[in-house]
Amino acid sequence: MFKKIANVTALAMVGGAAIMLGASAASAQETIKVGIVLPQSGPNADYIKRYLNSGNIMAVREANDNGSVLGRKVNLIIEDSKLDPAGAVSAFRKLADVDHVLAVFTGFTPLTLPQLPLAEEKHVIVFAPATEHPDLTKSPWGVRMTSTPDKAGIKIAQTAVRMGLKTAATLAEDNESVRLQDRAFQTEFAKLGGKVVAGETYKSTDNEMRGQLTKLKAANPDAIYLLSSSGRPMALLFRQISEVGVKPKQIFANHLVEDREVKAIGQVTNGVIYTTLEVDKGFSERFKRDFGYDADANAGKHYDATMLLFESIKRAGTTDPVKVRDAVYNFGDFNGVLGKFTFSGTGEPNVFPILKIIKDGNYVRFDG
Repeated sequence: MFKKIANVTALAMVGGAAIMLGASAASAQETIKVGIVLPQSGPNADYIKRYLNSGNIMAVREANDNGSVLGRKVNLIIEDSKLDPAGAVSAFRKLADVDHVLAVFTGFTPLTLPQLPLAEEKHVIVFAPATEHPDLTKSPWGVRMTSTPDKAGIKIAQTAVRMGLKTAATLAEDNESVRLQDRAFQTEFAKLGGKVVAGETYKSTDNEMRGQLTKLKAANPDAIYLLSSSGRPMALLFRQISEVGVKPKQIFANHLVEDREVKAIGQVTNGVIYTTLEVDKGFSERFKRDFGYDADANAGKHYDATMLLFESIKRAGTTDPVKVRDAVYNFGDFNGVLGKFTFSGTGEPNVFPILKIIKDGNYVRFDG
């Protein structure tokens, strides 16, 4: 991945050692420093590096190649939080106290929320682009680039009812944000006259979901809603759905079906309807040119978050964290590669998910 992005001015953690790419030690003293706190090791690390890290890296490279930000290059410092809230806090503290970063890009609710008290203490802007939990933007230093989970769950429930589906079951990752999406779906589906006949959960590190899928098969729902926070478990779910022989009238999912591991499975995903944000074609082409594979919505969220930060620094005319944070919160309409985000005094964007359907390997807009 990094071979194709040779011009990024970045500090990256590789095997526990910090290395600098594309900047001399002297110039590093004049740079704007930003950080990433995400699992760089563990079962979901490949997905994170390919999409979340890459969105940030691409934005930093483009900014540095196109005149920098306020005449200063940007350094991106990547820290491994592992799948550990304490590890996330430790990584954040290092970035704030040692590297003196202006902002941190992070994700996953259990890792993000524990960083917020430190962000408020240290005055570091926390961009959690794909984190949907509502508590993120209750912090005066939190920013997201996605809708809250209830919006996606409600949209899927309404779509299921419009399609005439009477019963549903859910299989959701044991993650607070995912649970909120699951709960919103179940509440809305029942309110509209549907019946939820089963609900199962799994851990993000699990490799075996056949037991839960067997229970869903026995419940015989019209629809199944699959929810995950990363691509690996979503791919496992689809492989094991086929093995168990679960065949509902309709499968719904969230945007993780766009992950390359899921795409590689083939026909089992045909007809799946899911919520996402629309990725700009030009961005997709640049991303594939740079990294060699297709972008997904999370890559776009991390790219847009980074560009929003840079534009806010320019508006503020300074890297003072309070002034930059205020520039983000009062940005108004920000036109990113995922469409228009509207910020009106907080880190909550006014953005709503769309629906797509997988048809013969193509991911196309669904308006049904």
